[in-house]
Amino acid sequence: MTYLELVNAVMRRLRVDEVGFVSDLKYSVMIGDFVNQAKREVEDAYNWLALESNLPLSIVAATSTYTLTGFGRRARIRLVHDLTNRLEIKPIDWDKFQHRLDFGAQSGPPSHWRINGLVGDDPILELYPTPNAASNVTVYATVPQADLTNDSTEMTVPFYPVILGAYTLAVAERGDDRGAAEQQAQAEYQQALADAISRDNFNANHGYSTDWVVV
Repeated sequence: MTYLELVNAVMRRLRVDEVGFVSDLKYSVMIGDFVNQAKREVEDAYNWLALESNLPLSIVAATSTYTLTGFGRRARIRLVHDLTNRLEIKPIDWDKFQHRLDFGAQSGPPSHWRINGLVGDDPILELYPTPNAASNVTVYATVPQADLTNDSTEMTVPFYPVILGAYTLAVAERGDDRGAAEQQAQAEYQQALADAISRDNFNANHGYSTDWVVV
């Protein structure tokens, strides 16, 4: 669904006239904000297949840091593979990485990674040890979509929980029925989100190991 379609879906549930553009009314602009807030919540709830992305990196000797261009602040790195040496480069917490950096080997095939800073909004991947040769590395990550701003932009994650999440926020802002409508809307939103995660998890695991945990 597009940004405009999402906003109008929420407007209908609120028994408010649809708009031709999200910017038509102050109220539709607010609903657009709620749509983006709900979208972020849904994106952050699970590693959706639709958000999976990968970034090939050309690793060079004596360079340990690489900007993950286009990933943004909210990206969640899943895997880092050294395809040249057929190795997984494993994550390690910041302090342990620093300990190895200060007291361990100074160069060699990278075995560990951490995120160490940003360039603009994109994270910087740091490798340990500092590479001693060129290699091809691929970073696999869940990369959330940018906030919706253009009416015609299609949303990537499942639309139904986003609509219900935005509706829940709108009902809370309106203060209907002393909270009863808000509680019902919240329950429906949580159920829709759980159902969407279950379906996505089933597709990811082909019916095996389908237990999931909200991230």
